[in-house]
Amino acid sequence: MKPLSIEQITQITGAQASGGQQVQITALCALENAREGGVCYVTSLDKPEQLSALNASALFVPQEAQGKELPFKGVLLYAKNPEWAFILLMKYVDAQYQKYTPGIHPTAVISAKATLGKDVSVGAYTVIEDGVTIGDNTVIFPQCYIGKDVQIGKNCLLYPQVVIREQCVLKDYVILQAGATIGSDGFGFTFHEGRHQKIPQIGNVVLGNDVEIQSNTCIDRSKIASTVIGDNTKIDNLVQIGHNVTVGMSSIFCSQVGVAGTTQIGNGVILAGQVGLAGHMKIGDQVRVAAQAGVMNSIPAGQTYLGSPAMPQRDALKQYAILRKLPEMYKEFQQFQKEAADLKKMSFWGRLKKLLGR
Repeated sequence: MKPLSIEQITQITGAQASGGQQVQITALCALENAREGGVCYVTSLDKPEQLSALNASALFVPQEAQGKELPFKGVLLYAKNPEWAFILLMKYVDAQYQKYTPGIHPTAVISAKATLGKDVSVGAYTVIEDGVTIGDNTVIFPQCYIGKDVQIGKNCLLYPQVVIREQCVLKDYVILQAGATIGSDGFGFTFHEGRHQKIPQIGNVVLGNDVEIQSNTCIDRSKIASTVIGDNTKIDNLVQIGHNVTVGMSSIFCSQVGVAGTTQIGNGVILAGQVGLAGHMKIGDQVRVAAQAGVMNSIPAGQTYLGSPAMPQRDALKQYAILRKLPEMYKEFQQFQKEAADLKKMSFWGRLKKLLGR
């Protein structure tokens, strides 16, 4: 990165500096990799004595630390939210590095019936079909395929080998990481005359504003209407979204989630890694589902579910507590079996005496 002065950093992040205007920052660092010329952040000061060994030139700390004596040798940067201040700095540094070659590469195949906005960049060997519209400042990396009548908004970013099938819609500020596939046929078949017969999937996919889809994730087109991903939703690598699914705003799906068709998912939902959702159900707003849960039924808003089959967190934790005691319970059960067998071998009067403790 290009060197940044402390003054520049305060302008970018809104932090207040303890001095050191002459200090130059040349790297963004994690705490464990701090070095001279680097800047780090801490979100709390529970163990301030550890700062004395931190070999960084600057450090974002919570604003309430102003006026306190801290054993850090470099420049302190006071911020209301140190992590967010550091992220703002990361955004600035990242924006300075241009990851693509501007303009239209001569090997790109672009239909004369496609419409490209201002300052659109298209990488090598990308194919753009008839009827495509692409908004201003959108960047398409090499080897992408954009099918007929696709609509792409402004300031979108499509990394290499993205596929967007016909008639799909991407609104503004959408990011598709390498290998994402938008608008594949939904998995629709009917068993007729002894064979699985394909049902045409004639709908599309609509991605809202500020949606990010990561690498090798597949979002299937709807059977008739639209598979919809709401604004600001973020979907991790290797996720499968079935046809006719609708997802609300600001939801997050972690890696290897699978959502079967015609499922309705609300706003602010978090699905942890490898969660599976059966089809034709409703997941309410602000639902949390823990990793590897198997969801078989609809979940009301605001609930946290665990396990497979998934159940409310309280019920699941009770079951887990019982499961931990199973070895001890099994030993007790074996002892009861042995005692019962011994009693069975005794005469009636012998059993009676034993039961009476004589």
